[in-house]
Amino acid sequence: MPTDAPGEHEYAPPVRPTSPVISVSRAQVVITGSGLLPNSPVTVRVTSPGEDIVDYLTYTSDSDGYLVAALPDTTITQTGYVAVTDNRPDPAGDGGLLWSNTVIVTATKS
Repeated sequence: MPTDAPGEHEYAPPVRPTSPVISVSRAQVVITGSGLLPNSPVTVRVTSPGEDIVDYLTYTSDSDGYLVAALPDTTITQTGYVAVTDNRPDPAGDGGLLWSNTVIVTATKS
């Protein structure tokens, strides 16, 4: 017969929050995301490798936790790595924050 005595339960690892997920449209760099906190500030991080440049832009998710954000044309000039956070804590995450997947964007020439 099972008991609720301390030490009688199997170990369950802590559950990490679900990361937001993003994708990028290439014609104009438009970030779409889901799984964000509703009506919350969202930080978009764009890293340009080889140039040691990191840009942070702030947008707001909608009431359902979605994001549609057009980046300024000059944000990505060659290749950029884009990720977003709604600033939820994650001790294992970069800077202690929960970040989305990272999407690689290559600038298209007009």
